[in-house]
Amino acid sequence: MKMLLLAIRAMGDVVLTTPIYRLLKNAYPMGTLDVVVERPYGDLLFGNPNLDAIYEVERSRKGPGFLRWPAHIKLIAALRRRRYDMVVDLFSGPRSAMMARLTGARCRIGEDTRRRGRGFLYTHPVPVKREEEHLVMQKLRLIRSLVGEVAEAPLELFILPREREEAEMLLRSAGARQAALRVGLFPGAGWAHKRWPPECFAALGDILASERAADIFLLGGERDVAACEAVAARMHHSPVLVCERRSLRATAALISMMDLFVSNDTGPMHMAVALQVATVALFGPSNIQKYAPWGNRFEVVSRYLPCSPCPQHQDTCHLVGRVRQECMLEISVEEVLGAIARLTPAATEMRWPAEKTS
Repeated sequence: MKMLLLAIRAMGDVVLTTPIYRLLKNAYPMGTLDVVVERPYGDLLFGNPNLDAIYEVERSRKGPGFLRWPAHIKLIAALRRRRYDMVVDLFSGPRSAMMARLTGARCRIGEDTRRRGRGFLYTHPVPVKREEEHLVMQKLRLIRSLVGEVAEAPLELFILPREREEAEMLLRSAGARQAALRVGLFPGAGWAHKRWPPECFAALGDILASERAADIFLLGGERDVAACEAVAARMHHSPVLVCERRSLRATAALISMMDLFVSNDTGPMHMAVALQVATVALFGPSNIQKYAPWGNRFEVVSRYLPCSPCPQHQDTCHLVGRVRQECMLEISVEEVLGAIARLTPAATEMRWPAEKTS
């Protein structure tokens, strides 16, 4: 059995597909399992023992679409040569639906998109509740006929020993102490509405630094430098900024070295959960039912308002009579400290800020 999975979506979505690979490999141990993802998210799947090949398509959608067609045609030709028996389209977008059909596979499984005019591209359309069910559960529905009912489906990312060593060396060179609690704060997010205020991250970092003698690391990519600097400027204790351009694997390795990770709703938040790092996820405008962390070492702190969730990347707060980012502004530092205390047993020794103990 030769199987191809199409997982053409953003970083967090790709991480949330990782349980599917193990389930299919366990069901078809002698089969071949390949995947197509957007560049550069193939890096996240490198080293996954359940995958035989990882193909990447160009992520950028800037410029005329016809400029990308030569690369798409080349990839489709390579996929056709593989002669797949089955294709599972995990996200069923227009591009991946057409790609599934063009592979020539006789069995093509995808979401039931007949109302969108492309259901004919699949031989086995599966009904999925896109906004009413967790993303992982949606993907499990797609493969239920192949793997049956599933008791457990944990996220998985695989970090090589040398990558951990390099991450440790980087942290040590930046001033990390050997025995100190390592707390990673991720103040960035692709959508500004999902960002907890920098003064809140700063207050949280200062409390953990003073009350737990923790090393505070402000993590992020090149796009998150401003968010990290805004937090650092408001802290009394000096954090370590690890916000710069690096590969996804290097970022994952750094996250894996943390004892605690506090993050907005981002792809790195899902990476931390997949790496078994104790994670506190801060949710405001996002659909928690669909995008909540998936695992057993996390706490979610959120403020669900009558207008939640918001339309992605749209500023609609004023349309419903709300202060901009009201859902994120209402999350208190004390709530996050409480989540940390529940999540990490050692954190129960942490004292509340003086003004809150009276």
